[in-house]
Amino acid sequence: MTRRRVAALYGTALLGLTTCLASCGGQDGDGPFPPVRCFAERPAPLALVVGARSNVPETRFPDITSPLLRLAAKSGEEISLIRVDGRPNVVKLPPFRTTAKNAKAKDAALDDYIKGTVQPALAGQGANSVHARVAEADDLTALTLAAAAVPPGGNIIMLDSGLQTTAPLDFRQPGQFSAEPDEIVKFLTDRKLLPDLHDRNVMLSGFGYAAAPQPTLSQEWRTEVIAQWTAIVKAGGGCVTVDAEPNTGEALPGLPPVTPVKLPPPTTFSGCGDTALTDANKVGFVKNTDRFADPAGAKSTLSRLAAVLTKGGQPVRLIGSTSSEGGDAINQPLSERRAERVEKELVALGVAAGRITATGAGAHLEGREKDIGPGGELLPGPAAANRKVVVRLPKCPN
Repeated sequence: MTRRRVAALYGTALLGLTTCLASCGGQDGDGPFPPVRCFAERPAPLALVVGARSNVPETRFPDITSPLLRLAAKSGEEISLIRVDGRPNVVKLPPFRTTAKNAKAKDAALDDYIKGTVQPALAGQGANSVHARVAEADDLTALTLAAAAVPPGGNIIMLDSGLQTTAPLDFRQPGQFSAEPDEIVKFLTDRKLLPDLHDRNVMLSGFGYAAAPQPTLSQEWRTEVIAQWTAIVKAGGGCVTVDAEPNTGEALPGLPPVTPVKLPPPTTFSGCGDTALTDANKVGFVKNTDRFADPAGAKSTLSRLAAVLTKGGQPVRLIGSTSSEGGDAINQPLSERRAERVEKELVALGVAAGRITATGAGAHLEGREKDIGPGGELLPGPAAANRKVVVRLPKCPN
């Protein structure tokens, strides 16, 4: 990319970062306060968690940002900016002060404060810049810092894709997209890593939207990312709102790199080799049972598999697998029942029963993901990846 192109993109990005603060909501009293769940028209401390980093679109502030910011500043409440990168940091902005005596002069002074103090920090200028400085992304720490920066009753707006690339919620881990939100909450709670968000109001904006070189998420995976972060906020005691507006712009140039997260590949059935049936392709199970979590989705996927199998006469082996919790006495029969559940569905879809063998490997299937952490904790992503039924057909020809 040429220097001229980088400069043009950078100028556009700065405009995107600052335009809303100058125009969204306007002067105090210029119209009704935006009706947004969790947020009320009252002064409160405000934390802006800003993912101005690689692999996410340039920041688009939701409409609620300006009125909350103006209310906080005008009332002398603390305004904090939190940088989202591999080592998040908090910037406490100096409070707004004015000696103006009338409302018009006070509003003019407030405009000067936003333009001279807040906007430069958001636009990557000066020592208070919230542009990423460290490689990778640690959203959980950024949210935890925001929770500590505002007291109960405070407001938090978090702007990022939600694709963390550091432990303990590393989306680069196998199965992280399919990890159950309640398991993630338990994992964080057990490790005392759940942010304390009691009585805080949190908006998640831009979650699930990415920019090159990060591959674009499908609506399915975007929904999973939002569900996981929503569960974290709720479990921490916060009131959560999701900004539904899409953000599909380009990333800011020249910032530290962030490793792209590989998305679960689409499932194809070739009539040979191994294929894993998991939550990622809708053939997941309700925890500790052999019931499909998404019966309609499972039937759709297995219908595609059955259509391939009925064209040939190859033997079909189904091997159930589980995550590591529970022990062999529970996992072995559970893995067998899940394989048998898939077998039953395939037979109903027209595959001859005599061609199918259903077995279980418990938590010992070869090539499985390591789903136990160094402290003996179950890792939600790898655990989700291990809960599967493998369809094993004859090896594909070289």
